Parts: sequence; C-alpha cells; structure tokens
Amino acid sequence: MRSDEDRSELVAGPDDDGRRLDKVLRAALPRLGLSEIYRSLRKGGIRVNGARASPESRLREGDRIALGASDLERGGAEPKAELGMGIDDLGDILVLRTENLLFINKPRGELSHGPGSIEARLRAALARRSSASLSFSPGPLHRLDRNTSGLIAFPATAKGARAFAQLMRERKLRKLYIALLDGELEGPAEWLDRIERDEESLKSRVSSRGEEASAFASPIARAGGKCLALVELRTGLTHQIRVQASSRGMPLSGDRKYGGGPFEGGYILHALRLGFPEPPFPDIPASVEAPLPAAASSRLEAVFGRAAVDRALELARNTASSGK
Repeated sequence: MRSDEDRSELVAGPDDDGRRLDKVLRAALPRLGLSEIYRSLRKGGIRVNGARASPESRLREGDRIALGASDLERGGAEPKAELGMGIDDLGDILVLRTENLLFINKPRGELSHGPGSIEARLRAALARRSSASLSFSPGPLHRLDRNTSGLIAFPATAKGARAFAQLMRERKLRKLYIALLDGELEGPAEWLDRIERDEESLKSRVSSRGEEASAFASPIARAGGKCLALVELRTGLTHQIRVQASSRGMPLSGDRKYGGGPFEGGYILHALRLGFPEPPFPDIPASVEAPLPAAASSRLEAVFGRAAVDRALELARNTASSGK
C-alpha cells in the first residue's frame, strides 16, 4: 500500500464542477491512458476526498483527488508549485485581466496557437492559479494571423469561453482593425463577399462557393498613394481583411501574398479594439484597446507624419467608442 508521502493531490476547480471524474482525469493527466485511469480507480490508487470513486462520479469544486506518485509521473501532471510563470510575468503584452477573460496584445510575428505561441504562454501562466481548473485548457477565442498584431482574447474560465463564443455567434462583438492599404479608399464602404479557403495554397479568395464575409472600412488618413483605414470586421474568416481589400484593388501595403506592393517590414494590420455593446460580465468594459506597436507607429509616421498618425488613431478611437 502506498503511504501518504507517495501521493500528490489535484484540486477540482470551478470549471470541473459537475464533470465526470474520468473526463477530468483525462485532461489533467494527458499521458495516462483511459484504461490505466480505470485500473487505478478500480484498485483505489486514485481517490476522491479520501474515498474510492467510480469513473462516472461527478466532481464538485474543491474536491481533492489523491494520486499515486506513479500515476502523477506517467500522466504528465505537475505540482502547481513547480509550474512556470504566472499571469503577472506576461509583461506588457497583457492588456487586461478579468475574472473570466484575458486580453493580450499579440506582437507581430508570433503565432496565436500551437507550440511556442501566445496560447502556450497563456496556458503556462494560467496553470499557476491556485484555483486553476484541471480540465480546462484555454485557447484563443479568435485568431490573428502570424504577422497581424493586436488584441486577442483568451478565456480564464470555461464560463468566459462560453460567453465570448455566444457574443460572436450573435454578432454582438465589435472587432476594429487598423490597416495600411495601397491605393485610396474614397470613403466609407461596406465590404460584402463570400470567401473560400484553399488549403493547398494556404490562401483565401473571393468565391461564390465561399462563406459570408462582412466588413466596413473607413479611410482615416491618406498620403503617398497609401491609405490608413479603420476596418470593422463583422465576420471572422481566415485572411478576410487581406482578401477583401485586395479584391477591391487596395491590398495591404507589403502583403505580397495578396498583391501588395513593396513595403519594408511587411504589411501593417493591427487589431485595435474589441467593443462590447453588451458586456458579458460586470468587470468587462465597453471596449478594450491594444496600443499600436512602436515599430508599426514609426513606419506609419514615415508615410503620413507624426501629427497625422496621432489624429488618425484618435479618430479611430472616437469612431470605435461612438459605435459609428
């Protein structure tokens, strides 16, 4: 029989409440096979609040799951005290932390998800919460291309993930971007298309067979044959702004993939704001903003001048805040 010293504990968090024990253990011990979990439960190697439990047992927040040392090691779980960084170690990429949602200013060149991504950093940070749920792995609630910078939301809880997803389904979320275009957008314009994704070329295109794509674009500064535009994205398809702008003869400057002309440093597309006309939680403000990266700001100043860029960004903020 194992001694108490040979055991470690997992504590069920709020997102585990009501979930089956075997489902939670599969998430908390990713390298432990389901048959091994069942075997350990049957033999009493895994206990809940000191007692034997069946795989279909429903957990409650605060339940203490005792694991044998071998189960802990083979399953891939780590004691919380030994995990890596915390939320406060995310530095200046953390824009806002609330109880259920986190807002990150994704740098240009970083992936939203996958190995070495913003997602991986967030998972490591959230793992250190004393109330971390065992079965909840936060992923990005929407995606930004590698070379698109700006605001991206992550759930801190399953409740946050569900609420954000509902806002997107009901189109009650305002997503506003700053984009630098080749050519001139003459005035405010509604962009309505259907976009199809080609997985072989990893490109998207306007096609009658595609999904609905809706956006609204407004010019906020013009100079040197280029236009700085504010784009409200009403749907969220892969490369949507890049494709819709290009199909109208105004590709993003430097976006070679979609016909943009040369622009040192690559294209500028920045997710500036997320607006919440109906905030899902009391601690969520009406809008959250991610500052434009210093490098992008400097490149825009070279085209439009510092004063023009400042005026353009202020106009963008006012437009976003007014809901126009």
